[in-house]
Amino acid sequence: MPIITRRSKKMLYAGLAGAGFMGVVLAGGFYFIQSDNVNRHEDETRKYQLRIEALEEAQIGDLKSMRTAWVPREDIPAGHFIDSKDLQEIRLPLEASPDNLPTRKEDVAGKGVKIELRKGTPITLGMLFEEEVTPRDLRNREMKSIWLPSNLRQDNVVDIRIQFPTGQDYIILAKKRIDKLSNPAFWTTLSEQEILLFSSAMVDAYIHKASIYALTYVEPEMQEKAVPNYPPNQEVIQLIKSDPNIVQRAEQQLETSVRTALDRDLSKVSPNEPIPFVRQDESSYNQGTQDFDTWTSGNYTASNTDDSLTTSPSSATEETGADERKDRSDEMKDILGK
Repeated sequence: MPIITRRSKKMLYAGLAGAGFMGVVLAGGFYFIQSDNVNRHEDETRKYQLRIEALEEAQIGDLKSMRTAWVPREDIPAGHFIDSKDLQEIRLPLEASPDNLPTRKEDVAGKGVKIELRKGTPITLGMLFEEEVTPRDLRNREMKSIWLPSNLRQDNVVDIRIQFPTGQDYIILAKKRIDKLSNPAFWTTLSEQEILLFSSAMVDAYIHKASIYALTYVEPEMQEKAVPNYPPNQEVIQLIKSDPNIVQRAEQQLETSVRTALDRDLSKVSPNEPIPFVRQDESSYNQGTQDFDTWTSGNYTASNTDDSLTTSPSSATEETGADERKDRSDEMKDILGK
């Protein structure tokens, strides 16, 4: 019995020693593995951290090499002015961005656009134009004594010109926007100088049976403003000073001529019939609003004695026109006391 007990104790001790050894071995292995995992994790973390820092530096470098640009949130038609709420800021690579990009929102907001801008299109300074400061003497003016193009629309931009029976043609007013249109009348804005110049032209037309007409711009936002070259006659200026009412009489005569020609064309159409196609050379009103391909001084010979100034197509004789011009001249001389 004591022998068995002694052996059992030895075996027990040996087992415990083996178990302890195995425990130490396993613990050492676990510690080694865990330490290796920790080291690898730290290495991976360090690598990722370095990668993130490199990407951040690259992103910062890219941002430094990019430029601010502004794009419209929605399509903007040509000629319209940009509101600050219509703009969105983006970043463009420096090598792919135009040199004339506006950098500040204030450089774009409030400006007009020369061309139609699509949504998301980067805006450059060359696409913009500034609205001129409103002069203190600018006034709204209703114009009813001008031959208008048959395809004239609101917001079109026109030059107002005068053509004399001799074929001489001058620009009276340049680049005027049609603010409101009610054919044959329209509204625009004139400065004090333009008002006086136009008054002189109306009296000139009244005396010499000239015609005042409008021509539209093709691309008003891109085309430069024409230079008015109508030379006001000194006698006409003196006539206006001597008898200011002559401007009103001249304008009324021009309005009557334009309206008479329009009514004449409208009277040819029955209310119950569809409007027929009228050739331009058959319409007395449209012949006063010819396009540039068919515009000739012959379009302005008087149609009858009632059309005393802005003449529709010729049906009257040259003698009648000469007599009326002589009457206008005599009236001017009477007023001036000559």
